Amino acid sequence: MNCKSFRETLSVAAAWEGVPLNFTTIGKQLNISAVAAKARVQQLAEAGLLRLLYPLQAGDAGKSRKSPKPYLNSSAGPLLCDTARRGTLSGTLRRAPRDRPAVSPHMLFRSRMIRRICELEAARNRSSTFWYYGGYGKTHVELIVQTPLKRIGFVFLEENRFNRWSWSYCKRVFTRGIIQGAFVLYPGHRIFFAADRLVILPAEEFCKYYSRWTNACLGSSRKLLLRMVRSYNTAHARLLS
Repeated sequence: MNCKSFRETLSVAAAWEGVPLNFTTIGKQLNISAVAAKARVQQLAEAGLLRLLYPLQAGDAGKSRKSPKPYLNSSAGPLLCDTARRGTLSGTLRRAPRDRPAVSPHMLFRSRMIRRICELEAARNRSSTFWYYGGYGKTHVELIVQTPLKRIGFVFLEENRFNRWSWSYCKRVFTRGIIQGAFVLYPGHRIFFAADRLVILPAEEFCKYYSRWTNACLGSSRKLLLRMVRSYNTAHARLLS
């Protein structure tokens, strides 16, 4: 793949961030075959410019999406900016594909959080792997961290208003044994226990003390997790009133 093809493929992949890839559509955008488009995207992943988040097949393969979702790494940012400055892309490549959703604040928040959590977990344990889980509906466990001990699921809410379907879906996946703990992250200030090892908490608090929250969720007893929730809510009582 030459330099121009490399930049064009990166720009097209960026338009699909957080959405299951359709290599047939991507191939049409790049005027190449679907097989060639898949190979190019894989090269970007191998170069460390994006992460491909694959669906977890957990005895529900008929309902799980089979295409990976791309998430750009921080190293891709300068290349994208340089490509835009040079103006080397055609109008077709600048536009997002028609069959993918428009970028929303929730998608931007989710993409940012997935990048941060993957980076934090890779620093904590390099053997961990990353997945997503969900059928063809709107509700997904948007990130699953497979640690050597357990699977932890994540759902991200861009607003401070809770959608009960987000955590109730996590609970259903939890009770089926697909995950053994879950966090619902949002930009607010309060922490809630939605169920055993299913916690709703502020995104920044979680990232700041990532290892503590993760280790508490992975632990054999939920008592430490419960103490951390109570301690945080007590310390931030003024913000919560």
